[in-house]
Amino acid sequence: MAFNPKQFKQKKKRAVDPNAPPRPNLLSQDKKLREQQASVEQLHSTVEQQSGLIHSLENKVRYMASVIERLHSMMSKK
Repeated sequence: MAFNPKQFKQKKKRAVDPNAPPRPNLLSQDKKLREQQASVEQLHSTVEQQSGLIHSLENKVRYMASVIERLHSMMSKK
């Protein structure tokens, strides 16, 4: 096998556009995914808390409506 000097020739560097966005980095993408996952989990817990609160408030409204209905029926009988 013969020695080929072109085989070890260095490649020319490409011109870099200064206005181009930064190249993607797998570590930064992984960090973004972890942050998004954490925020989604936090939103899920907030939604669960709010749905529990809504359920308890609906029960309270139903109870108050029944009390008012009983009071109204008592007043209308007199």
